[in-house]
Amino acid sequence: MSKMNIIHLFDLERRQVQIEDALEGSLATDFEMAKLWVPSEKISIQIIDVPTAPRRKWREIIPWMLEDIVLQNVSDIHYEIIDENSGKLTLLIISTECLENWQRIAKNAAVNAISMAPDYLAVPFDKNTISVGWREGVLLVRTSRINGFAAKPSLAWPLIERFLDENSNFSLSISIPDKSLVPKNLLDSAKVNNSEIDWTFGFDENINVLPSQLKMNNHSNLTSKWLLVACIIILSFGVSLLSVWLGNNAMEKQIELYETSNVDLFKKIFNETVPSSSALRGKAESNIKRLFEQNEALNSPIMRALYALQPLMTNCGCELVEMDLSESSVELQIRNASSLIKRSLKVDGYKIVIDNPESSESDVVKIMMALEADSNRA
Repeated sequence: MSKMNIIHLFDLERRQVQIEDALEGSLATDFEMAKLWVPSEKISIQIIDVPTAPRRKWREIIPWMLEDIVLQNVSDIHYEIIDENSGKLTLLIISTECLENWQRIAKNAAVNAISMAPDYLAVPFDKNTISVGWREGVLLVRTSRINGFAAKPSLAWPLIERFLDENSNFSLSISIPDKSLVPKNLLDSAKVNNSEIDWTFGFDENINVLPSQLKMNNHSNLTSKWLLVACIIILSFGVSLLSVWLGNNAMEKQIELYETSNVDLFKKIFNETVPSSSALRGKAESNIKRLFEQNEALNSPIMRALYALQPLMTNCGCELVEMDLSESSVELQIRNASSLIKRSLKVDGYKIVIDNPESSESDVVKIMMALEADSNRA
């Protein structure tokens, strides 16, 4: 929750300059709620008769009563009733232009002004005493709980002298940084000190010249902040989706580029177009079928017999002249088979018959291998 402060408007102007010098703005700081002292020289006090109409109609009647009193158009002023006594109303009157400017200064200084009061009320008040304070070349004069004014010294001192002449029972108390600023005729009878005004003290909750229509709406301000946060979140989400979409598009284009590059490379290597998926599937099925057929042929009985003969014919010095194959037998014609026929030619499941075993080494020997009946049935 924001801290409640009491600040003078001139301090806000200095704060605004500091913010601008630091290249910061009001949006960079959370709004702090505060009550503001405003320059009393911009505010006038008027006393009028209490209207005879019902109180609920005073807001409509009082502007007409002020037409002959104020110099401005009554539509350009704002008034607040600060006292009602002995058939009289005491009004604080200020131009709406001043109020708008002060509200703008507060907003630029990141302050939410909830009330404004004339700064002469910050001067301490004692009964039957004129209290005078100093604010940067301006005298703040307070003559009662609600009455007072602010003016340059050249105008304020004569007014104070006149008031004392008309109210001899009043004393004078002056708080000013330099006694030489006080006229000699007042200095002799006044209590003078150099204390400064404490702007955090003396704010009257019952006096407020800030109209409700110029007050910042805290709820609206908070809502605006949440709306801003929501908009930022939605915008971030939208940007994220856009980034993903752009990334996907870029990836798709990259894939298409790779596909085109691969197709071109295929055409250069194989000098033909890329086959369709059905053609590739047909070729794959044909190759698989061929491999199965090769495997079946390699595992046939005759091929197993030839595999069995391989170790017997190793280093035999013989020469295979001819070979005839059938489903159940194989006939081999071998030259220089003398060392081979001396070996024990035996293959499980096959009957081996050697023709012309007694021939010379240069003669051709026929070796017949046939599946035995049991093996053939198996």
